[in-house]
Amino acid sequence: MAEQIAWEILRDRKTGFKFRREYPVRPYRLDFYCAEAKFAIEFDGEQHDPERDAVRDAYLARFGILVYRIPNREFFEIDGEGRMVDHLGVALKICAERATALGD
Repeated sequence: MAEQIAWEILRDRKTGFKFRREYPVRPYRLDFYCAEAKFAIEFDGEQHDPERDAVRDAYLARFGILVYRIPNREFFEIDGEGRMVDHLGVALKICAERATALGD
């Protein structure tokens, strides 16, 4: 469900960036990928293994791809003031910074 909501926000350049869903980078598939920023957003369910994810992230880093991970259970997290934590907002800020740096 978190991925579906994220896709509605990320699709069709609504954020100013072109994200692709289920983007292949051998031998992996990225949940969401922005080529302009070499930036991936991954949603991690309960089945994710931190050691396996570290190997995967290191592999992707060899191609200059930064991975931002959002645990599914934290996507709907509420802060101490009763507001939803904006994980996608944080990810998009990092994406914008990377796109600017790579564009220089």
